[in-house]
Amino acid sequence: MARRGRRRSRPPIPLEKFAILLRKRMTKAEVFFWTRLKKAQIHWEHQFQPQVVVGQYIPDFYCESLKLAIELDGSIHKVKSVKKHDSHRTKVLNRMGVTVIRYQNSQVYGIWRSILNQLEQVCCGTGRELYP
Repeated sequence: MARRGRRRSRPPIPLEKFAILLRKRMTKAEVFFWTRLKKAQIHWEHQFQPQVVVGQYIPDFYCESLKLAIELDGSIHKVKSVKKHDSHRTKVLNRMGVTVIRYQNSQVYGIWRSILNQLEQVCCGTGRELYP
């Protein structure tokens, strides 16, 4: 008997192809943020890319050279089971040396300039840490 439940399973296609699909189907918050991040990072030393494979996960945005992942969380991320999955995912990425920064979609829309300023400081070597 097949196991049923809400647990996410690995997509039936390779992760690289799934990442391409996710890039084509970005959420409104991801499109909003990516449009601004892409323009802002033109002169930065370190560059972010949307939805790339990192280990067994695909963060919303990732900077390979800094090993920095940015996740934009909508209201579904307030659900207990999703929070638990997010926590596990963050721990796995942390073990790989990846720092994960999470922002609520409301933050992205409200304080996007501040978020980009923080990222610029880190990417240009003038800042040490990010505080979501």
